[in-house]
Amino acid sequence: MRRLLALAAACVLAAPAAGQTPLYREELHLVPDARTAPHLLLMTVGGTIYCDEIQNLARRLDANRLCTDFGRNQYLTPHERSGRLEDWGDPAYDAAVAKLPAQLERSGVKVSQLVVVGVSYSGYANAELVATHPELHPAALVVIDSFLDLTARFDALPSYHETRKEIQTVLGGTPDQIPQTYENRSPSYHLDGLAAAIRNGMKFVDVWSVSPEEKREFVGATCSPAANAQWLNKLAAHLGRPVTGWVTHLRHAYALWDYGRGVLALAGIGYALPPKTATAFTFTPGGTPPPGSYC
Repeated sequence: MRRLLALAAACVLAAPAAGQTPLYREELHLVPDARTAPHLLLMTVGGTIYCDEIQNLARRLDANRLCTDFGRNQYLTPHERSGRLEDWGDPAYDAAVAKLPAQLERSGVKVSQLVVVGVSYSGYANAELVATHPELHPAALVVIDSFLDLTARFDALPSYHETRKEIQTVLGGTPDQIPQTYENRSPSYHLDGLAAAIRNGMKFVDVWSVSPEEKREFVGATCSPAANAQWLNKLAAHLGRPVTGWVTHLRHAYALWDYGRGVLALAGIGYALPPKTATAFTFTPGGTPPPGSYC
């Protein structure tokens, strides 16, 4: 297996004015022959924590990794949760990072296919990025144990929860106070963008767990009907055809950690077994989420 080379890790490419926080940071990991032979490019947003989540998958696939982080975020290790401040769909941030894959190719890196893949927060953030930036043209968008609607994510949390407080701080209010802002930053309100990307050839793989542990840890925010299932019915309506979602009973993120290649195989990339316990559910235009597809 080729040794991954970490190049330009945590490199600031969005130059700020003196004394200002950069809009984003870029973390780039290239295989040794990245500029002489085409490789998959795995892209995720959300920062170092979420870049680490796809490290083993990149190694197994001999793929490059392109990861970005919101400039104000200080969630750099699992022990620094108090410093976390994600972008939560910030339009300026997404507009900036959407340019990076093309810039990378112009620098000489050869990309066989762009795959935007993420788990938990980064799954949501990746979906928002792809839904609002058609210029990305990824071969696949893979969302694992995440959510497509920001209001549903907020409402599922108790008032004292640190993630709820973080969302409210970044957006400047609650869904009741600024509903349009929450809609503007939710993939569930940009389904036309996802549908257009799918029509243009992108594979969309949405996988989530309905295990008791998942429901308990995230208070249903990643497995309730409002997290994914009902939006796949609406996406099917935009497309005019059924959409498939995959449901597991694994613990949070294990579909990525233990079955990452199998998840990508659902998008037609490589060959591997699907995640353990994965069941395909069909979501139809104008339909309702089928029993078993939510917690």
